[in-house]
Amino acid sequence: MAEALHGLSYDPLAGRLFAGRSPAELADLADWVSTRDPYGELPRLRAALHRVDPADDDLRGHVAHQLRCAWRQAGWTAGTARPLPAAVASGGQWPAETRGRPTVLVAPMTVAAPDALHTLAGVFGDRPLVAFGEEPTPRYGSSVPVVGGDVGSIRRILAGLAAGGVLCTYADFVYSGRDAEPATLFGRARPLSSGFVAVAARPGTMLLPTVMTYTPDGRIAMDFDEPLLVEGLPGDARQARAAMRDLITGLLEDLIRRNPQQWLLLPTLAFDSPQLARI
Repeated sequence: MAEALHGLSYDPLAGRLFAGRSPAELADLADWVSTRDPYGELPRLRAALHRVDPADDDLRGHVAHQLRCAWRQAGWTAGTARPLPAAVASGGQWPAETRGRPTVLVAPMTVAAPDALHTLAGVFGDRPLVAFGEEPTPRYGSSVPVVGGDVGSIRRILAGLAAGGVLCTYADFVYSGRDAEPATLFGRARPLSSGFVAVAARPGTMLLPTVMTYTPDGRIAMDFDEPLLVEGLPGDARQARAAMRDLITGLLEDLIRRNPQQWLLLPTLAFDSPQLARI
């Protein structure tokens, strides 16, 4: 299903056709996929969901969210989408606690990337912002610069952080071919970006846990948890890295458990994604 959704999201022709579907048609499609299971994936998807919450069996909710994100991305691909209204739903006091300090968001992948960029620009627009992306990523009209993993981009990230800026990236996915180190997420081995761990572990950095969700009334809600100041880690380098990995995955698990149906990477708890780095 991931391959089909990718085509609907990014292919110019398929994207334009899919972007023209109505919310009612999306709901019908979610019902059809959840009933027919055309890709034979629902049993493993259920197993993945139960890793997050054994009492949750709402597969249709997850399928509907995957379709909604693909629909939103298709609209951006076709040039017809517009930013959604965004609001801080809870923890609005916590971003202010990070002002003036290098701030690294710890966030799971829950909404279409263009929607995330516009939301971040609205919430942190008065601070230096930089988003990290593995592949060339358009801004989709957002003011947030998107950089890659080359030396110049790394310098730009560090310079922005040194100016009290915010690094915006997803902590729950690292592409194949990138340096990664082993962690455990919901009881399953998981790679974490070595670069992300290194940046997050710098003394004086503030780690700001956050999650974005689509709301039933067509908005994006952003929730923040209390930020954590990295003051010092174990003197042994290996112990320090392990401690930071455990901290990051613990924060991610807490954020994901609040609404597992909207975690776009839920299937990767049961499928071996060819795009995910190996450890």
